[in-house]
Formats: sequence, structure tokens, C-alpha cells
Amino acid sequence: MSSKNKIENLLKKYSDSTTLRAGVNAIPYVGGTLDILLSSGIQKKSEERFLNFLSELENQLKELDDNKLNYAYLESEEFYDLFIQVSNLAVRTRLQEKIRVYANILISSLVLEFHNNIKAEDVLNIIEGLTENDIKFIKIISKYLELDNADKVNSNKVFNSSSFSKLSEDFTEKFVVIELLRLLKNSLIFKNHVQNAPIAKQKFQTTPLFNIVKEYICK
Repeated sequence: MSSKNKIENLLKKYSDSTTLRAGVNAIPYVGGTLDILLSSGIQKKSEERFLNFLSELENQLKELDDNKLNYAYLESEEFYDLFIQVSNLAVRTRLQEKIRVYANILISSLVLEFHNNIKAEDVLNIIEGLTENDIKFIKIISKYLELDNADKVNSNKVFNSSSFSKLSEDFTEKFVVIELLRLLKNSLIFKNHVQNAPIAKQKFQTTPLFNIVKEYICK
């Protein structure tokens, strides 16, 4: 049996109990489980999100070469646990972008040549905590750093709250400052050096963690 067939069988096995799993896992509290099972509207929405996730998985699987897949990992309990975790997260978000990223993380874990020094579960925890604006801002930072005229300090590319006006006028200074603070809190960026200036005037660099998260978001 090919690796893709094995994945399809796993997806079918899970989808056969879609209602139960969507109901149990759509919210993290036991008290809410009964609510979601009894509420057909919420239950239906959870099922729609899960089916959307399966569709995204299928689309990404079509682009993979069987020879690049890690067959041993595919048959492991670790992969099954990851599949359950990713699926549960997918039914708890309204954001199609997050569903795409969750599927990307799951599929990437199967690729032999895909390596980094952080576990997929850790990346999932970071992605789960990101808002729609966070994801948008990560993309705009990545786009800015690819510019030939991006600011530099000692050859390192840096940015501040005014950097992104080169790409779009849609980002207000307030929006950018809030996002800078959020990415700082999530250890995705750091201050270029200690400064006493207001955050709007400070310069920042991305962390290795940012590059890993970006790899999933921008792929």
C-alpha cells in the first residue's frame, strides 16, 4: 500500500467519527462538550471546518512525491498524535489561513528532506496563538526583508514601525506598534540593541523561531 493510501485510510478512519471528535475537541473545556454536542449549529460549523481541513490536506498531498515521504514516521504513533492535535486545532479556527498552515505543518512532518530544530507540536502552539493580523504582519515583515533597500545595521537586516510604508500605506503606526509588541512577546522578533527610545523608534530583527514559523506561513 502506498504512503498516500495509508494517509487516506487514516483520514477516513478519523472522518468516520467526525461528529464525535468535532464535538469533543472544538472547545478545550469538558463543560462545553455537552453544549457543542447539543447545538447543531456549532456542531455543523465544526464539521465544515474539519472537512475544509481534509480538503486542504488532500490538495497538498497531491503535490508530494512518494519517494520523499518518511514511511516509518507515517506509521508511527507520533504521527497519529500529531494528526489528532492538528485536526483539533483546525476545527477551532475560523481562519482559512490557519487551516492551510496546520495542514502544511502536518504534511511537512512527513517529508524526509524537511528538517529544523523544533518539534511540529511546538510550532503548532505558536501558530495557534497568532491572530489574523499577526499572520498578515509576519508576511509583510518577510516581504520587507526581501527588498534590496531594506534597512541594515552591521549588515543585519532590521526594521522599525516606519519600514513597512515602503510596501503599503494600509498599516497605521498604531497597528504596527501593537504587532511589534505581540511578536516580541512571542519571541519572533527581538530589539536590535538596547534602546531607551519609544518602541516606534526602535529597530528589530527576526529570531530563528520567526524563520521557522514564516516557513510554514509563507510556503
